[in-house]
Amino acid sequence: MRAKPEIAVNKKSHEKISISATQQSIPLDIVMEILSWLPVKYVLRMKCVCRQWYTLTQDCHFIEKHMSRRRIKCLYNKIPITPPCNSQDNFQLICGCSGMLLRKRIASNKFLIMNNATRQMLELPDPHKNSFGMTFSFVPSTGCYKLVSIYDDNEETGNEGCEILTIGSDNSWRTINFPILNDANKKREKIMVVSAGEAVHCIKINKVRACFCAEMVSLDLESESFKSTIMPKELFSNWEKVWALDWNGCLSFAVRVEEVINVVVLEDYKKLKWGKEKIVIPLAFTNTSNGTPNLREDLVPLFAQNGDLWFWVKDKRFIAYNIESGKINCIIWDTEASKMEKCGFYVGRSSLINLKGMQPVKK
Repeated sequence: MRAKPEIAVNKKSHEKISISATQQSIPLDIVMEILSWLPVKYVLRMKCVCRQWYTLTQDCHFIEKHMSRRRIKCLYNKIPITPPCNSQDNFQLICGCSGMLLRKRIASNKFLIMNNATRQMLELPDPHKNSFGMTFSFVPSTGCYKLVSIYDDNEETGNEGCEILTIGSDNSWRTINFPILNDANKKREKIMVVSAGEAVHCIKINKVRACFCAEMVSLDLESESFKSTIMPKELFSNWEKVWALDWNGCLSFAVRVEEVINVVVLEDYKKLKWGKEKIVIPLAFTNTSNGTPNLREDLVPLFAQNGDLWFWVKDKRFIAYNIESGKINCIIWDTEASKMEKCGFYVGRSSLINLKGMQPVKK
């Protein structure tokens, strides 16, 4: 049975919430059903009705049911044409998880986790100053949330370091030994950090003379142990042009070949088990008939979720392509922004989750 998210209040998910006959006019399961359809802001008001309703709205089963009935929303960084004079309250979106967002204050470079729906936030200790890849994940097997920061440990040698922060139990980042795969003959050309399922993957594209090779270090978020892998050379002829992305909880690699994007899915990174067939995404949807430039060259695949493959069109928009129908489900285009960042994009549902240590957002 999947573990539930850790919330700040005393969690009694396996105990029945009792209400006396004189207090109860409506069966509790009916109350739960009705409240689970309400937007977050109304549920927050309803929990003030009585102690039993308050307890109900804190129950992890109710929180999960309520979240499953929310509409999927898209959040992204807006880079305005004219920067505001006061940037004290401006944030950069890094990533998101379970309706909560990992953000960084632009003015102070401080990181925090924020639940926009409940208006609660948690300030985080500072990560390593050379951090270049940060992820925020829920680990179902342990029922906790973890942040992972990958950083340059030695810029001259190209070695990396890693640190972890477990929400609710760690007061500071914990450094864990990152495997060193580099040698003097390899030059790092590109590095990608992808969170997929219960693992964070760091893929390094190295150059040896005129050839490219790929090395992967995977961090198991439950055991906090690493697995190092040399990727098969025959997988791609040119690793420099390969994208790494989350494909429904599994790590995958994508490359554009003429009129299509080919995707191979690593179904089990521990056993190095690949999907039996590659997934082919036709790019016919990028053809335009209204005289606007073709989008194909600026197209970057981000992740696959709920049957949609999300793309970033460099600096301009986000596109959700439905894999089964072959049609575009959604286009996000902000006319007020001069630039849309690939790294600051999250697709998910709002939630009632309140992590230990969260405080109300200051007005």
